[in-house]
Amino acid sequence: MEFDFSIIISTFNSELGIKKSIDSIINQTHAFKKIEIIIVDNNSDDKTKDICDDYIKKYAHNIKYFQLDENDFVRSINLGIEQSSGTFIASLQPHDYYSKNTLQEIWEFANKNKDVDVISIPLVFFKNNKKWNYLNYKIKKSKKVNLLNEPKYVQYLGLSTFIRRNSIEGLKFKIPHNQGPTIFSEILMNNPTLGITNNGAYFSRNIDEKIYSINEESFFADDYENYIEINFSRLIEKTLNKFSNVPQFIQFNLINHLRWLLYAEKTPEKLDLSKLSEKIKYIDDEIILNSILLPRNHKIFTCLLKHDFELSEDLKEKLELNTIFIDNYDIINDKLHILASKLTTELTHVDIFVNGEKIKAQEVLFPQKDEYSLNCRYAKDYSIETAIPINTNEEFELEFKQENKKLHIDFSRPCNFSKTVGYAKTKHYISILNNDSIIIKKKTTGNWIKQELKTLIHIVKERETGFEKAVPFRIIYMLAYPFLRNKKIWFYMDRPNESDDNGLALFKYSMKQNEKIDKYFILDSHNKEFNNIKKIGKVIPYKSIKHRILGLFVENIITSHPDNEIIYPFWGGYPFFAGLLKSNNIFLQHGILKDDISSWLNKSNMNLSFFLVSSAKEYESIFKYPYNYDENVVQLLGLPRYDTLENQKDKKQIIIMPSWRRDLDHKSNEYVKNNEFFKKFNSLINNERLIEKARENNYEIIFRPHPKVYAYIDLFDRNDYVKIDYDKERYQTLFNNGSLMITDYSSVSFDFAYLYKPVLYYQYGDDYHFDIEDSYFDYETMGFGEVVKTEEELVDLTIKYIEKNCELDDEYAKRISDFFIFTDKNNCKRVHDKIKEIPLKD
Repeated sequence: MEFDFSIIISTFNSELGIKKSIDSIINQTHAFKKIEIIIVDNNSDDKTKDICDDYIKKYAHNIKYFQLDENDFVRSINLGIEQSSGTFIASLQPHDYYSKNTLQEIWEFANKNKDVDVISIPLVFFKNNKKWNYLNYKIKKSKKVNLLNEPKYVQYLGLSTFIRRNSIEGLKFKIPHNQGPTIFSEILMNNPTLGITNNGAYFSRNIDEKIYSINEESFFADDYENYIEINFSRLIEKTLNKFSNVPQFIQFNLINHLRWLLYAEKTPEKLDLSKLSEKIKYIDDEIILNSILLPRNHKIFTCLLKHDFELSEDLKEKLELNTIFIDNYDIINDKLHILASKLTTELTHVDIFVNGEKIKAQEVLFPQKDEYSLNCRYAKDYSIETAIPINTNEEFELEFKQENKKLHIDFSRPCNFSKTVGYAKTKHYISILNNDSIIIKKKTTGNWIKQELKTLIHIVKERETGFEKAVPFRIIYMLAYPFLRNKKIWFYMDRPNESDDNGLALFKYSMKQNEKIDKYFILDSHNKEFNNIKKIGKVIPYKSIKHRILGLFVENIITSHPDNEIIYPFWGGYPFFAGLLKSNNIFLQHGILKDDISSWLNKSNMNLSFFLVSSAKEYESIFKYPYNYDENVVQLLGLPRYDTLENQKDKKQIIIMPSWRRDLDHKSNEYVKNNEFFKKFNSLINNERLIEKARENNYEIIFRPHPKVYAYIDLFDRNDYVKIDYDKERYQTLFNNGSLMITDYSSVSFDFAYLYKPVLYYQYGDDYHFDIEDSYFDYETMGFGEVVKTEEELVDLTIKYIEKNCELDDEYAKRISDFFIFTDKNNCKRVHDKIKEIPLKD
């Protein structure tokens, strides 16, 4: 039988998702008898084959199954192509699926446009449980385009593409995942007519796993050179032979290959960048500058490579290398505090001028903001900081200059200033952006309203995404200002959907203090503790109207999780509200820092007004690494939640609490289930020897992993003894009642050790996202228990502790007493009193 479609599914350990994929093909409106499914199994060792066998029994006439002896994506795709017989070929990844009408729409489009060999459909992928359109800006209506005339329509991904089988003859995939665009380019060189239909859709559950082709851990010089040969040299050579130049639609695909290459920041070997530079010279500057695929930093590197690291002034201007970005802009006690930065590709020095006079400023080092790619540091961060005395009797003009040339001014997030609004208002001052200068003068009701009306007109006229919500809130702010401007409002928070950390502990204490401060705890209204906390004090639903309005007037945001997207209820539209906000960001910590996280918590990124620490070593680490906070910001006072820790000896519990691995963020169930992290802890909680020993001695085993693991909690195998903590028992209860903790790297071990209870560190490999070699905290010499590498060793030690009633060894008891300073149950008092001393923003 002749088939209209051959759909290739290359699979590996896909028992969780392959049914969804196959069913989406079987249930198409296009007759299934005209569709061929070719499944190539890359040596799965789960139930994938059993599932496929069930389908083959039902549909033997049009489902083929092949099993390879190794996991080889390239070989599996090529085998699928060789075995295909349909008019059109497409590849569907396990767990992904087509909309029901997809193949029928493709078939009808193809019959109307027989001169088309490649047809593209919309691609929708899921991230954070939200649907995102991927590069669908070009698919507004069904049509065919000549790519020589309309190059922007070039196809980037193979996931949502159907290819006429006779057009692919003689072509083979050679590099996993990223070879698709090269194949398309070669096909489209022969026939540059691309079909586009906005009907039907490809839905992807794990796009991040498929389109990243570069793994820097194994990216050696040979891989690099092979990548360039296949995806650049060969394609460019064929293009020149065909057209005598490189058409722009081919240049777009070169950019597509380039973007994945540049994500490899550091590689095991030194690479010859001149080989890549030669190929980039075939890409027009405007293609690079206008590419939606390259972030600004990669555009800079691409242009540097193309122009042998010598950029023209015009290119510097277009790449914003003549722009300084203000990271912090705060007026406190009649001083304007500024931290500003710019990426630079050359030796540079920036001067700050106030009313035409150069003022004293300090250069600040943020090496974590330097830009690397392919083992090359191609751009360096230059940051400068100062505090400028101002007063309401004078007007001040602020400028930045480099080699006496005025720099453009822009603003980073979460700077309380933005070009979208164009001005920043405080209680006594108004700052206005004007022709790359900032004018600071006394705020009056008249000049504020005048500036605000100008801003509202600008926002409505420009109609940037989110303006519809911004305009009414800005109007509400103006109406509420006379009533709320002098209110003392404090917010307390943990995670939006959790209330079991330092934020709640301090809120409970603060509510007992008789002060003229409006205190609110912020929490998702669906949280089971919402009504209970209302008995303690006022609670506001997270991202409610009240939260957003009061958030424009709040003085202090006191939180254990200071992520900007958490503490600001309008973060997605932040530039619309910058200039109104006045809050101090008070970071209570989620735990005790042991790793260098200055890439996240630095002053440029977070601008914390208060940074709580709990031990001398932790305190020292803040000034060892480039966080760049002043000493008055970092406070050694102790964690508030420690005040309620109590050693309950009447429970016999082993608590297993692993941390998270960032490389698992947004990954599919299949990916996680095949990851070493999952396998190790799934094996541990089902270890028969451990379970039997715990049962004999009446020890309960509780599995309570990091909150992010709960997105995949149902993947873990259950047994009749180990309790997987689906209900998420309060951490304090677990710590108080537990007898022994098993973790890997989680900071919860500090809470547990604070109670002089034993901890075991299960560190089976090197997959943790922090470099523990660079950490001040050495697990071997400072840890509060043994470090083990294997499950067998871990079980042996756990049994040893069980047999001695989980008594802590003297060696680790001494380490605990040496580490912790505050054990007097007065952490809340110290923290609360110190917060009251923090100067407020104007």
